[in-house]
Amino acid sequence: MNAPAPIWKMVFMALVGFIFDYSLTPPQPPPASKELLKPSRSLATRFPRASAEFGKLLIRTWALAEIALPFATTDICPPSLSKRIIKLLVHSQQPAAAVARVSTLTPMFFIGGCMIIFGSLLRVACFKALGRFFTYELSVRNEHKLITSGLYAFVRHPSYTGVLCFCFGEYLCFFEESSWLVACSGLFPRDEYVRTCLVWGIRATLYSTFAVYMHRRMNDEEAMLEKHFGKEWKDWKKRVPYRILPWVY
Repeated sequence: MNAPAPIWKMVFMALVGFIFDYSLTPPQPPPASKELLKPSRSLATRFPRASAEFGKLLIRTWALAEIALPFATTDICPPSLSKRIIKLLVHSQQPAAAVARVSTLTPMFFIGGCMIIFGSLLRVACFKALGRFFTYELSVRNEHKLITSGLYAFVRHPSYTGVLCFCFGEYLCFFEESSWLVACSGLFPRDEYVRTCLVWGIRATLYSTFAVYMHRRMNDEEAMLEKHFGKEWKDWKKRVPYRILPWVY
C-alpha cells in the first residue's frame, strides 16, 4: 500500500529540516580572541554565530509549517486540531486548494530539498575533516595546520560549496508553488505569471547577494591563511586552483 502524498511531504521535510539544522550548528566553541582575524574588515566576517542561530530559527519555523499543514490533512490528525492548524497557517482566498498544494511533494520542491541535504552533508564532512580548525569565526588556531587532503584536494573551500548548494536549494523550496510561503501566506499575487516572475526575481536577488557575501568572506579567509602559512598556502593554491567548484571556479 502506497503512503499518501502528505505523509511523503512530512517525512521528507523532517529529514531536510534535521540535516539542515545540524549543518548550521557550530561544531566548535568560539576561538580565543587572540586567534581571531583582526580587525573584522567587513560584514562577511562579523556575527557568524548570530547569523547561524537566526538561520536555524528560520529553518525550524519553515519546516514546522511545511510539516503541520500536510499533517492537518491526514486521518491521524484530530479534526479540531486540523481546523486550528489551517486557521493559523492558511491565509489564502482559496484555502482548500492552498492546503492541497502544500501537502504535495512536487519535483521542484524535491530537487531543492535534495540540494539542501547534499550541501548540508558536504558541510558536515568539512566539520569532520578540519576538526578543531573549523570555526564560524575567521581564525588561526593555536598550532593550526593547513588541511589539504580529502575534499580539500579538489577545492579550497568545500564548506562554502556546501553552503552555496543548500542556499540555492533553500530558495527553490521557500518560493516554490507548493511551499507554505507562496501557497498559504497570502503575501504573493494570485496571478500565476506575476507570481512566477516575482518569486524568480526574489530568488535571483537573494542568491546573488549571498554569493557576493561569500566571495568577500573567501577573500578575507584566503588573505588570512596566506599571511599565516606563506609558501605552504601558495603551493597548495597552485595544486588546487579552484575555490568552490572543480574545473569551474
